[in-house]
Amino acid sequence: MRIEELKLKPYAKLAALGALGVCAGSAALYLLIAFGSRSIPLGGIDSTHSMLTFISLAVPFVLIIAAHLVYARVLLNYANE
Repeated sequence: MRIEELKLKPYAKLAALGALGVCAGSAALYLLIAFGSRSIPLGGIDSTHSMLTFISLAVPFVLIIAAHLVYARVLLNYANE
C-alpha cells in the first residue's frame, strides 16, 4: 500500500483539534505551576525564585504551544484542501 492510497484527510481535522487541545492543556499546566510557585506573605519561596520559576518555565511552554499551533494550522489547511 502506497502513501497516496491512504485516506488521511478525514483524520486531519481531528488531529488538528488534538494539537489545539495540547496547547490548552500546556497553558493550563503552566498556570497551575505558576499558581503553585507564587510568592505569598505566609511562607513559600521568595519573589526572586518565584519570578525565576515563571520565566524559566515560560520558555519551554511557549515553544511547545507555538509548535502545536503551527502543526494545527498545517493540518487544518490540509483538511480544507
